[in-house]
Amino acid sequence: MFRFNSYSDKGLTGLSNMGNTCFANTCIQMLSHTYELNEVLNLGKYKQFLKNTPESKLLTEWDTLRRLMWSQNCIIEPARFIQTIQRVAAVKGRVLFTGFAQNDVSEFLLFVIDCFHTGISRPVNMNIKGDSKTSTDKLAVMVYDMIKSTYSKEYSEVWNIFYGTHISEIVSMQDHTTVLSQTPEPFFTISLPIPSTTPQTDIYTCMNEYVKGEELVGENAWFNEKTKQKEHVVKRIKYWGFPTILCIDFKRFDSTNKKKQNLVVFPLEDFNLTNYVVGYNKHSYIYDLYGVCNHSGSVLGGHYTGYVKNANGKWYEFNDTNVTLVTNPSVVISPRAYCLFYRKKSVV
Repeated sequence: MFRFNSYSDKGLTGLSNMGNTCFANTCIQMLSHTYELNEVLNLGKYKQFLKNTPESKLLTEWDTLRRLMWSQNCIIEPARFIQTIQRVAAVKGRVLFTGFAQNDVSEFLLFVIDCFHTGISRPVNMNIKGDSKTSTDKLAVMVYDMIKSTYSKEYSEVWNIFYGTHISEIVSMQDHTTVLSQTPEPFFTISLPIPSTTPQTDIYTCMNEYVKGEELVGENAWFNEKTKQKEHVVKRIKYWGFPTILCIDFKRFDSTNKKKQNLVVFPLEDFNLTNYVVGYNKHSYIYDLYGVCNHSGSVLGGHYTGYVKNANGKWYEFNDTNVTLVTNPSVVISPRAYCLFYRKKSVV
């Protein structure tokens, strides 16, 4: 993996709040410190794939903004980028992002990344070779067929950085082992539930709760195409592989929009996802944290801030225009943590 020394002690730029834009500012800081995306833009090759579309314009504006943010440590008003976001959102029918209302940072992140991807997406050919000998190989054929089909329509370097592959699996409710259906799908973020039974839990408990799945019964029973009958089953997720940059958000708001203030403990280093991978090289999925989006307040009114680990190894808090050195990294783990950004380690 390439080194990030050139990013040390730079990028400590504050952003002016243009009116309820703290969610956007926090997201911008996370993306600014996603060095893998920076490297794609630094190479400049992406420009040959730009189109005359709003999404391409947004990616161009992002490149301009993040270069400015890394030119010197200062305060910037990201007006052009925010205005471009609003115009693109209007074209795409995403009314939430057309004005200056407070928004959900995870939804905003998904919107921005999807635009970046669309802005330079193009069809590419992918050849698959090899013999299917084991059960993992047979699953690999399904996964690679899905990836090949996707890439034949829309591939981008953005997709390559942020998207992984999970397998939506239907199993018998009787034994929880008989597999009735498997469907490989791309994913961008993992939205983890927070158990309400205790005031404190950890991210592995949340992951285990998420992957155990849900029962489909009654009106929600699964229709079996082979038997043409509805069956009571369990639908669950397995992971073929996680992306280079793994984005996780916690479901802190319930169906009544009441916020869960539980503390979820998560590792700053060596987040080990080996046990959740059914694909090849499962021991390579070890991650280090480099960013946290925090939310304080309620669903009706709140404020977003962020913690980012710079390439110099130090943590900083980004609160709109204010950038502050974090002397005790343990403060990064708090009940305010809403979205996490993990970077895959280079495992030899």
